[in-house]
Amino acid sequence: KFRRVCVQTICYADVVNDVISIVKRLKKITKLPISVAIHPISKEELIELDKIGVSNIGIAIDACTPVLFDQVKGKNRDSSYRWERHLQALRESLDVFGKQRVTTHLIIGLGENEKEAVDFIFQMAKMGVSVGLFAFTSIKGTSLEDLPQPELSYYRRIQIIRSLVANGDLEYNQITYDGKGRAQISMDSEKLNTLISESSVFQVSGCSGCNRPYYNERPRGSMYNYPRPLNEKEISRAIKESGLVD
Repeated sequence: KFRRVCVQTICYADVVNDVISIVKRLKKITKLPISVAIHPISKEELIELDKIGVSNIGIAIDACTPVLFDQVKGKNRDSSYRWERHLQALRESLDVFGKQRVTTHLIIGLGENEKEAVDFIFQMAKMGVSVGLFAFTSIKGTSLEDLPQPELSYYRRIQIIRSLVANGDLEYNQITYDGKGRAQISMDSEKLNTLISESSVFQVSGCSGCNRPYYNERPRGSMYNYPRPLNEKEISRAIKESGLVD
């Protein structure tokens, strides 16, 4: 049973008008919430999307630092995308749509360290932006085809931190890093285990209802984002994979 319609866009001159047309047609046949994932657009265009009934707006930053952003999708790619413009677009989206209705994406495995990923998550939370978390998955024939997926233990730690931050259960000063740069959480182990023994921690994150099955997994590989609720055995394994709880 469908829970949401998500309109994914690409970047071209008339995309906003096309989105408006599509959303208006969708509103005639469904009462499901409609999300739009789009590049930075003007505040006036954001207001128009809100007026026609778009429930959530997503503007993907993907890389968690300005340097990585330029390398992956900005200046180094001969792209018009700029880190500051993406942040501005998120702020303007918050002005129009409000908190809990604005999302960005963070891709783990682009060359960042754990502290940079954690800092980004806290930065977005402070702004009021929800973070959809994904693991880098290479595509043959692209310039990043040889870049490996992130270690599963690293991804699990970031999943847990993202979830705790989103739920207001973790403060920045509770994060420390070991000699290898791995994030650690300063919290009673029993309390931490209770907080993360919830299957949604390891499911697809972002807009409510999103599952994107196999969006960043290989059919024979590890399940980074589960598209469904986990059973107790899977939750226990995922927690163990993080290395955060004995």
